[in-house]
Amino acid sequence: MKLIAMLAALLLASPLAAQTFDVKLGGKTLGTLSYSAKGGDTTLSSTLDSTPMGVFNGTFTGSSSAKGQFIGDSKSSRKQRVVTVDIEQGRATSVEVTPADEMTDLSDKSRVPEDVIDPVRTIGAFIAATGCPPSMRMYDGRRVVTLTPQAGKEDGTSLICPMSYKVVAGPDHLSPLGISNAKMELLYDTSSGAQTLQEIKVSSGVFRLKLLLRN
Repeated sequence: MKLIAMLAALLLASPLAAQTFDVKLGGKTLGTLSYSAKGGDTTLSSTLDSTPMGVFNGTFTGSSSAKGQFIGDSKSSRKQRVVTVDIEQGRATSVEVTPADEMTDLSDKSRVPEDVIDPVRTIGAFIAATGCPPSMRMYDGRRVVTLTPQAGKEDGTSLICPMSYKVVAGPDHLSPLGISNAKMELLYDTSSGAQTLQEIKVSSGVFRLKLLLRN
């Protein structure tokens, strides 16, 4: 997400961290996303209950243990999926997807490239970053995504970090929309001398999503 050790050090540097973000589309709040870390164990949960016509309503609960096991449980009115991935030194050593028809070619551990981290650790890297986050390769048991930083910009007491998001193997996101590429922008507040993630913007075509830190 060499790289793995650095991210682990960042996350372990803060023994307890918790943040909640409101998920917004335009001026409408769709739900919330919450992240917490204690020692080497991290959790991520989201609830979307106000998406347009309820099409993408659902919940996600993810955990990433100090031993390197990621468990992601996705539920919606359309389907439920549980993914379990073991990652050791950046390599996927075990992948399970239930139900089996939710598996993809990238659910085969032999097809997964090196130096991957799971989605929970990815958000943790954003939150724990000093300066703009490094490049990362995220694996969720079904696809591989690269997150590539561009030059950051300081603006008064803010740090703005653009990143590109690209699905490089496996299926696109949000079927039937089919999102595979997106622009991201991370906004950090640096007024206290520390660095706090305040906002994440994600855009792809007409799709514009924003996560705002709850104060």
